[in-house]
Amino acid sequence: METQTGTWSAGQFIRSFFSALGQALKKLDEAPLEHKQELKEQLIGLLSTTDRNRATIRLLTKEDDELSRILDAHGWWILAKDINGPVKRELIRLGQSADTSAISGYLCSLFRENDAARLKERIDAWFTVPYLADRKQIVLDSLEAHKAGKSTLTVPALLPLVDGMMRKFQRQYLRPGHPNKAIQVKKFVDYFCRNQPKLFGKAFRAFMYKQMFATFDFNNGVCPSSINRHAILHGEIFDYATEANSLRVFLMLDTLSQFIQVTERRRKASAAKVKGKA
Repeated sequence: METQTGTWSAGQFIRSFFSALGQALKKLDEAPLEHKQELKEQLIGLLSTTDRNRATIRLLTKEDDELSRILDAHGWWILAKDINGPVKRELIRLGQSADTSAISGYLCSLFRENDAARLKERIDAWFTVPYLADRKQIVLDSLEAHKAGKSTLTVPALLPLVDGMMRKFQRQYLRPGHPNKAIQVKKFVDYFCRNQPKLFGKAFRAFMYKQMFATFDFNNGVCPSSINRHAILHGEIFDYATEANSLRVFLMLDTLSQFIQVTERRRKASAAKVKGKA
């Protein structure tokens, strides 16, 4: 009887252990990339010290590489706060379909549901950034326009804020601003990539240089993207007014806002550490 009880207790323990492990893995899978990508890339770095781990590294990076490729092809970047395991797998699945609008449609639906609750949550966190706090009414009016489907208003209203945030960041954290916009963008993008996981930086750089800030030839009028900042703000194109482009500008501001807040926290922590040693 004691043996049966002991055996039952061991079996119960094993079931409990694997149940808890399953729940932990589920929570990890559902966590956004921002909470786990840096650790994953550190692990890959450790594995890269020997050739014996090539197969393991390929397994770890396969989905990330495919996600980055798909988002790049459809004019998006890695939304670190919003892409978790289930969302990643759905994006990869949609990226393998013949429907070229599927990726943008899916992302728009994520931010449209529950009266744009996810987008509102993102925007509420912006106003700790002084630059955006000063322009709160522009942002809130744009949100209402976005919800009403008035992308003709949101895109040209918010695109200048992308410029302004990068310029403000450069003056505050980098060397004094340069009058050449291409140099301003390059400095910001380079700094972003140096201070973010490689997956995020690579996708961000591709979007900025291929889409939003891609070179626009005013002589031939051929536009590299419908969300091209130069073509839109100089009045060269008129087909930018889509829900996807409106969302792209909101989420670019969100990406910049998150990055600026993280940079400021790191700077304060570093200053406090130096002060503590003094």
